[in-house]
Amino acid sequence: MLRRAPELPRAVNDRLNRLATSVFTSIDANDPKRTNNLHSKQSRIEIDYSSSLPLQMLLYFNVCFFPCWLFSLTFVLPVLAVTSSNQHVILMVFAFVFKAIIEFVRLYLGYAGNLAERMPELTAFCLLTIIFQLPLSVFLLIYQLLAKMQVQLALVFAVEIIYITFLVLQMIFGILAVRIMVTAQSSRFHYQQFEEALPTNENVSPSG
Repeated sequence: MLRRAPELPRAVNDRLNRLATSVFTSIDANDPKRTNNLHSKQSRIEIDYSSSLPLQMLLYFNVCFFPCWLFSLTFVLPVLAVTSSNQHVILMVFAFVFKAIIEFVRLYLGYAGNLAERMPELTAFCLLTIIFQLPLSVFLLIYQLLAKMQVQLALVFAVEIIYITFLVLQMIFGILAVRIMVTAQSSRFHYQQFEEALPTNENVSPSG
């Protein structure tokens, strides 16, 4: 039996929920005009699932590529230590290690948020992608040129270009998934209210 992944703390959940509804979507989730036809069969089918298949495919390939990226570091770091100054080595190693640690957390949040339809985790996944991983990947891609290092590491360019492609696509589909999830959760809430109010309305006899 598969165990349910642990959820984020309640305070973090609430803040990420507010951030998702205010930043990643411009639609009012409580607008009653969008919930007029929730009693229809098609509407009930559309709000059953809000996970993103393209995002999940990107996460799967990202998980497969991540060990290759880690394995490439075993070739890069010794070369940096031999051919570059201590300052360059410290910056590159710090960026590699920091990115690897964040990537473990980011991929977990992406899987938990998309498959389990958890909006806080998916919002945190988008924030980590935008704030940390994209800048770190761009830094690792261009730092060799800016620092005028003696040895240009083609392996770093190759893996970081692939990673940046993953990150940009995941950022786009992740934000779209958050927007869909906000709408779907709001629709489920209003549909539940409609289902609860329907028996009450049927029991009330018509006036006059």
